[in-house]
Amino acid sequence: MYNMNNISISASDLKKHISDVLNDVYFHKKVAVIERYGKPIAEIVPIEKGETKSSNIQKALDATFGILPDFPDVTKYRRSRKKKFVLSL
Repeated sequence: MYNMNNISISASDLKKHISDVLNDVYFHKKVAVIERYGKPIAEIVPIEKGETKSSNIQKALDATFGILPDFPDVTKYRRSRKKKFVLSL
């Protein structure tokens, strides 16, 4: 079911040995499969070199740039909220 680069660990054991599991994932590039009641529920995988959150955001922005059209300038059509108030006596 799992190859040699996978670690299978229960959720309760993960709670006790999280630092050891994270060290195996980071240093030995292993995949940790977390199980609950004998069924896999999650994986902890090592991050590939160069894969960062900011690079993923930049890719998403580049892919979606220009989807929405530019909106016209509406400030000249907007009525000012501040009205001139003249006090007459």
